[in-house]
Amino acid sequence: MQPATSGQTEGATQTAGDLIIELPVRFVHQLSAAETLDDVLDTVAQWSRVVFNADRATIALEDTPTHLKLIAMQGNNAIPIDMPVPIEGTMIGRVFTQRRPEICPDFSTSGDLDCAMLKAKGLQSCLDVPLVSGNQCFGTMNVGDVERHAFTQADMHRLEAMAHWVAASVRIHRQVERMAVLSDTDPLTGTYNRRAFGRIFAELIRERKPGSGTLGVALIDLDHFKEVNDTHGHEAGDSVLVRVGEILQDAVRKGDLVARMGGEEFCLVMDDIDREGLQAVLDDIITALRDTVLLGSGRPITVTASIGALLIEDGTADLGLLMRHADAAMYRAKEAGRDRIEFTQPGRPA
Repeated sequence: MQPATSGQTEGATQTAGDLIIELPVRFVHQLSAAETLDDVLDTVAQWSRVVFNADRATIALEDTPTHLKLIAMQGNNAIPIDMPVPIEGTMIGRVFTQRRPEICPDFSTSGDLDCAMLKAKGLQSCLDVPLVSGNQCFGTMNVGDVERHAFTQADMHRLEAMAHWVAASVRIHRQVERMAVLSDTDPLTGTYNRRAFGRIFAELIRERKPGSGTLGVALIDLDHFKEVNDTHGHEAGDSVLVRVGEILQDAVRKGDLVARMGGEEFCLVMDDIDREGLQAVLDDIITALRDTVLLGSGRPITVTASIGALLIEDGTADLGLLMRHADAAMYRAKEAGRDRIEFTQPGRPA
């Protein structure tokens, strides 16, 4: 397979040494229009297959310290999408760890596991390059063919050029994701902050439909927290808040919402949960808080909380109204002696 010439494609040009590398204009346009990282990877996989006239094109990203995972794929599905591929004993694992491209011209001469899997599905050769940007390697790009000796050194340079674009996109998207996480996270407890809570709650309400299950909301306020700070110092108070954040996140299910609303006040939102289920979760939280003993100024600090809870049965809810009802229930818990749970009437708050 020969590199594309200016007569075969009209495109953007990069250089790799003395080699002129041309890529289709439509590929560049689609890549620039991609809004998410998944869109970028799917676009690159699609055009990799076109540019190299390959029977298969894939992008694999690091998943765990021992495995890569196929994130994007076009063509022959010898190794299915989302399948973890071991780094040890595979060609793509070697390309990833050594950060050097490889061509396997004939799978019958290879002892690598991934080459054997591709060969079993009718492929005979492949080219793999690392996704390197800065000092990081994020994964690999691979193209495969049913013919032996299908790829050349020129092809390697062309795929490397595309891989640099992909790696830069991965790095930028992940930096943006990290910034978004940091902006949404309470830096002390690791829970969501109040701003993120409002946005995520609104999204949850918007996506819910009538009959989708009951929504449980609980407002949790630590008892006598000012005395902790005044008696033991703010560092001890911070330790209490950190431990409370851990207890709350351990108590809920994956996908439930936990946020620090400010000071010593937290909020839980649990979708598709009934009164008994919410009561059980909150009872566990109350118990875990009672069992928590921290040291401050050489003396033990005990932790309790007053909790106001309510259930929403329809598909819409106003956050401000919910918080007012939960807040009123929480203050009833404080007036009744603290270290307890008070529910509003089930159903729509009135």
